[in-house]
Amino acid sequence: MSSKNTNYSVFDTSIGAPPATKKLRGEGQQTDEVVAQDALNETGFGKFNYKVLAVCALICINAAFSTLSIGFILPAAACDFKMTTEDKGHLTVSFMLGMFVSSYFWGCLADTKGRKASLLLALFIHGGSEFLASLIPFYWGFLILKFISGLAICGQITLLYTYLAEFQPRKKRDLFLALMETSWVTGIILVACVAWIIVPLNIEYKSGILSFRSWNLFVMMCSLPALIVGTWLTFFPETPKYLADTGQNAKMLNVLARMYSENTGNPSEEYFANLKKSGNQMLIELLVRITDRKNEQEEIKVKSLKDITMDIFSQTLMLVKQPYLRRTFILCLVTYLIMSSYYMLILWLPDLFQRYAEFQDRFPNQSASVCTVILIKNNETIMDTNSYGCDTPIQNHVYFYALILALACVPVGLSLPLLIDRMGYTFFLVSSTLVASLATLCFFLVKTSVDNLVVSCFFESLTSMCVGVVWCMIVDLYPTHLRSIAAGLASFFGRLGSIMGNLMTGLLIDTQCTMLISLVAVQLFLCGVLGLLTPKREKPEKNVHTHIYKQISYLFPKAKNIYVGMSHR
Repeated sequence: MSSKNTNYSVFDTSIGAPPATKKLRGEGQQTDEVVAQDALNETGFGKFNYKVLAVCALICINAAFSTLSIGFILPAAACDFKMTTEDKGHLTVSFMLGMFVSSYFWGCLADTKGRKASLLLALFIHGGSEFLASLIPFYWGFLILKFISGLAICGQITLLYTYLAEFQPRKKRDLFLALMETSWVTGIILVACVAWIIVPLNIEYKSGILSFRSWNLFVMMCSLPALIVGTWLTFFPETPKYLADTGQNAKMLNVLARMYSENTGNPSEEYFANLKKSGNQMLIELLVRITDRKNEQEEIKVKSLKDITMDIFSQTLMLVKQPYLRRTFILCLVTYLIMSSYYMLILWLPDLFQRYAEFQDRFPNQSASVCTVILIKNNETIMDTNSYGCDTPIQNHVYFYALILALACVPVGLSLPLLIDRMGYTFFLVSSTLVASLATLCFFLVKTSVDNLVVSCFFESLTSMCVGVVWCMIVDLYPTHLRSIAAGLASFFGRLGSIMGNLMTGLLIDTQCTMLISLVAVQLFLCGVLGLLTPKREKPEKNVHTHIYKQISYLFPKAKNIYVGMSHR
């Protein structure tokens, strides 16, 4: 028998039939998503799921590490590259521009070439560009390499949620996606600790035009996680949902059988026996078809560039038509506003801590607002060499404040995975953006560096959670065949927002500080209003203690008794 007709989808009702479009569950019809999820649910839950969680968590940590490391590089590298405030803005914008340019590309690549292959490409490009950036002695060369690094980081952030979600049973999916916020928080903490250890070191090596200082070593360290995690990811399979969606059904069943074997410790043959007993007629028919063709190799059609372009266009067109038009518009606008607000301030906070430290050294026992400190710094008439910070070492408590800022994200990073099913995405999105808007206005009340730290902690923790919630919502609100494209489209608008945010900061922070802070507050308030219009989820469980107990027992079965004891106190 010829193998050319074996390229059917797990969801097809007949060989060669196109996959059915996703229908509402209320119509009582099995959808593509449900059938794939049923096959995945038969694999159980255990070791394999935790391995996927671990590798995705490390990817998220790596993305946070590299993204936020720029804030520590700015004051440290200002002397070597002779960077003005505008040059610092160009450096952060180049990174964001890379993310913007590639945002849609990664979603399209993942839907045409696979999630795993796209993630591997992103990780190795990122690791290589960061390593070269640690060695290059020219500002413009460093700028270009940070642009390339931004290209790759965008791929990791865009795809890791999809890769993680498509391996998880439905009842665990939201919990595991929410745990990426905890991973991001971990990355924030680690980058502050590593920067504190490395950047203050008295390292200096010069040979001709080559110069290597402690901040170069810090950048080099930022390249290692991507290379290590990328190597580990090579041992993982492609997601079963992507394989099913592209007609690679034999490979999909082999992946599911591997998952079952690792999760239960039983032989993979038992998984196929369970499918036969499942009562799901479509899965049984699929298994029979694959078994009948077990000695034949599935022929996967290699799409031409024209076919790929048409597929991307048609999938994108689906996102701007009903029933997805409203949610696509809202999510893209919310992503733009959140990312713009987040990156307007977060990458500049270490630099702001340094400015406060310099102000208090020159004017001990005096207080000043954020905008006053910035204005005094800009109006000082000092030597040209010192205008780049060459004679001003970075204060130790700048790193200490950055660490406190990172630790402030821990409570919200833990609350999101524990309560996301109970409260819903809309609750977290609306409440966090509105409170973050108020926290931003509190920058006008800051008088000391400690005040600045407290307000920054509220801003960082709340806006960071907003970013994580939006990415989780994208995975939750779109079907498999549109998920990566939707993530890419939202990422496109998010990166556009981050670029505009950085440009606005570079232009306004020295001359129009009040306008800048007001703009951030207004944008976050608008996010809260738009969050009320996002699609509602199914009614959550009423008993919050029962819900937290279940979430903890999913992750740490041996720890659930501790929570039970605490809840009865």
